[in-house]
Formats: sequence, structure tokens, C-alpha cells
Amino acid sequence: MRSHWISVLLLGLLPFSMDAALAELCKGSKVPKAELRQYDAQATLSQQEAEAALTTHLPYGQPACPKLLPGREYILCYTTDHRTALWAAYELRAQDVKKLTRRDAFRSDPRLTAAETTRCADYKGTGYARGHTVPDADMGRSKRAQANTYFLSNMSPQTNNLNSGPWLWLERAVRDDATQYGKVAVITGSIFSAPIPTVPSGRVGIPARYYKVLVRTDASGAPVALALMLPNQAQRFALPPRRADDDRPDVRASDRLLEAHRVSIREIERLTGLDLLPRLDRAALKEAVASELWPRN
Repeated sequence: MRSHWISVLLLGLLPFSMDAALAELCKGSKVPKAELRQYDAQATLSQQEAEAALTTHLPYGQPACPKLLPGREYILCYTTDHRTALWAAYELRAQDVKKLTRRDAFRSDPRLTAAETTRCADYKGTGYARGHTVPDADMGRSKRAQANTYFLSNMSPQTNNLNSGPWLWLERAVRDDATQYGKVAVITGSIFSAPIPTVPSGRVGIPARYYKVLVRTDASGAPVALALMLPNQAQRFALPPRRADDDRPDVRASDRLLEAHRVSIREIERLTGLDLLPRLDRAALKEAVASELWPRN
């Protein structure tokens, strides 16, 4: 597996191209350009750094990937065919869950060429949100980590209904899980269904569904898994009522909606053609649908 990682990493260790040096910054950025230039200059990892990141963020092995973009904070798999994140993996620790001030910094990924990358204009006026595969709120470990979730390579077109509803609640539930259990291995990805629609520019494919696979260990050290899949639908979900003292629905009510979208890891693998956890030799764990969301305080 280690030799396979090293060979795949060659994709992520190429020097900056002239195209990549001209990274595009979208309007509305709240991070100074000089600060972003510093982060972008550090985006391409050395082989040693990349191997360390893969070991940390993919403890159960690496799924197949057409273009791997390893980062210190998360591992991104990018598809140049659809110009979106195909999947992303990272370790979310309790100490990473912090209250953050959102600082938008949408921009092209300096590791991609102009032909490969999404452009700021690709999402403009489409009615789709630039949906984070790795949410900025999961990257409380540093300003750089937060800013690097705004690479357009980390985005895919999500309906506003999903992005600001169940997907947002699921992201919050994952942070609650990391706080509760100490750390969680997270894999998030897109599922495409033929024929694949695109945004009006024709440059970015629109996923039909999104998924999250979470793995933690129990008191005995045995892995425990939870998988959910949500449709990227335009019609509104049956939204539970909001609480008077918060900007989200009652936790129990939102959890009930999420519970209806529990699936097996094997079902996601069937739809994506990926072996998501190649080093997890537990067929029963992949075949099972979790009986409930993980208990949280």
C-alpha cells in the first residue's frame, strides 16, 4: 500500500505550472490576498509531508482516485471530467471543533491548471451553492486550514435546499460526534448518475447524491461505522420546525430526518465503484446499515 501511495502522490507533487501561478480569487473574499498567496505557495506538499497526511487522514486505506490532491488538513480526490471534488478524507479531532468566524476565500486551486480547475463564473447565477466537501467549520485547527477549504476543487454544485438544510445539519452532527468520541475518520463524496447534468457553463458536473462515511473506535478499539446518503434535490425536504433559541431545527427532529438516509457502506461503494475502506477487513461492517445515529450528549 505504501508503494502505491508514493506512485499516486506524483500527481500531487508536480511543480506549479504557469497556469497555476495565476490562481483566480472570487469576489467577496474576506481573507487578504497576501495571506492567501502564502497559503497557496505552501499547497503542494513534499513527498514526506504527503505520506504523513495520507497516513493521518486515510487510516483505513485510500480509495481509487483519478487525481489525488493531498493536503496537510485533508486529502482531496478531484475529477477533471466533472471539475468537482469526487471525495475527500480527513481526521476530525475534538480539539479541531472550535467556534470560527467564517472568512470566505473562494479561489482556484494552485495545484490545478486553468483547463482543469473550476472558475468563479461557473457557479454565478446557476441557482446552485458552492457546496463544501470539507466544511470550513471542521478546520478550526488554523486559519490556513480554514482558508484552504475554499479551494474551488473542494466544491461541487449543491442545491440550496440541501446545502442549507440536511447537509448543514449532518456536518454539525459530525462535529458533535468528534467532540463526543475524541476523533472521527470522515470520508465525504459525490455520486453521479448518467446522464450527468452540468451547470450552464457546461464545465461542472452536478452530482445526484452526496454521502458521508464516518468511522470511530469503541472502548475495545474495534471500528464502528456510520454511512449516510442524501439526494441533491431541488424540492424541499420536509423540514422540522426551528428552535426559538438557535438557527437550526430541534436536534432530535433533524436527527430523525438524517436517520431516514442511513445506508450501508457497501451501497455507496456499489454506486461509486469505489472501495472506500480498503484496509478495513470487516465485510459485516460494510454490509450493515447502522441501527441509529451515534448517541450524542
